[in-house]
Amino acid sequence: MNDKLELNRLEYLILKSLHEMECTDRFHGMTITEIMEETDNALGVRMTVYRKLNKLLKAGYVGKGVMDNHADTFYLLDKGNRLFDGGKEE
Repeated sequence: MNDKLELNRLEYLILKSLHEMECTDRFHGMTITEIMEETDNALGVRMTVYRKLNKLLKAGYVGKGVMDNHADTFYLLDKGNRLFDGGKEE
């Protein structure tokens, strides 16, 4: 069985936003609201973004960072960074 995640457009946009904002460690992450604002709300409703982030979290593309007020923040892990640094996915 292959547990490699096939990224769809919305998931890629989330990862791209985190990459462009240099969210690469637990202290430099973005909340769901910030991600939605960065993408001009192209991702749909908040619950959709939440579900996509949880899927990316389980697949090892993103990690949870420090809390911002009462909101989780998310940042790119090495696997997510490799998509943009010319590397191949494992």
